[in-house]
Amino acid sequence: MTHILLYWNHICVLHRQEKAFLQELAGRLRREDIELEVRFFGLGYPEHMSEYLARPDAVLPDLIVSADLEVFEDRAIFSKMEPELYPAADWVSLRESPALDAVRRGDKLLPAAAIPLVYYTRELGICEQMRLPDWDGLAFGGINNSAVKTVVKVVWETWGREAASGLLDRSFVTDMPIGAFQTVRQGQARTALVPSLYALRADGQSTFLRTPQEGPVLIPSYLCARTSAPEWAARRVAEEILCRELCDFYVSNGDLILFPACTQLHSSQEGERVCCPSAVWLDTLARDDFYGLYCNKLPTATDPIQRIKKQS
Repeated sequence: MTHILLYWNHICVLHRQEKAFLQELAGRLRREDIELEVRFFGLGYPEHMSEYLARPDAVLPDLIVSADLEVFEDRAIFSKMEPELYPAADWVSLRESPALDAVRRGDKLLPAAAIPLVYYTRELGICEQMRLPDWDGLAFGGINNSAVKTVVKVVWETWGREAASGLLDRSFVTDMPIGAFQTVRQGQARTALVPSLYALRADGQSTFLRTPQEGPVLIPSYLCARTSAPEWAARRVAEEILCRELCDFYVSNGDLILFPACTQLHSSQEGERVCCPSAVWLDTLARDDFYGLYCNKLPTATDPIQRIKKQS
């Protein structure tokens, strides 16, 4: 029996169904002599995956599926496993799109899905005129997951560090994306940048879904595999995870953009314009500069590496 350890930190609002899918998958794989062990991270669990992997004593898995982007974008974390990763980006057939072009991260990360962030607003008309860094009073959330960090990185790359700093100064930044959605529902803010799954609840009379002029801000997720597992087994698990059943579920129930070609379903937010930090720019971003700004502007934000140092 070949043992595969999978770390999973994916779509929290759909996690109950994800967990059931993975339990059923483990049963199927046992019939192929693959023992799949899954360890979960994120909302509802003690740690985010990046927080755990930042530890010097962290046990590295065989496979990762994660929308916790610091796993891949924080060099202090990603460098621990990058030399041992298979070139897995082509293990599953992908369908070409502007969104796929935007989220590609070299030959070791296989794009799985992306959460599109769009406007949920009471200000009909203003969203199409407003550039992302120019908002005053915009709500968005997910301080210690990837959502707020990605918005900050998008603005930083496109308009500069000061634009990112200014946006944080002028915004309602909540702990979770659902909190930003609720600020508009409760009248604390007029417009929020939220997952399209939430914005689709707009009634079209007093609340509206509008797409940013730059296109939806994408929060991508990736699969990667370490050479600690036999390639045949890692490939098999990757193919079974990114199957039509799960991909169709994500589109139908989460309005996610899915990259595997096995699904024919499409998010309401797929189009020619999307917004995501580029791989080239991310390679130039100094982590201390990013976290220095981020943690200074957001008192509840944590730098996983500094958190570990304080604990030791």
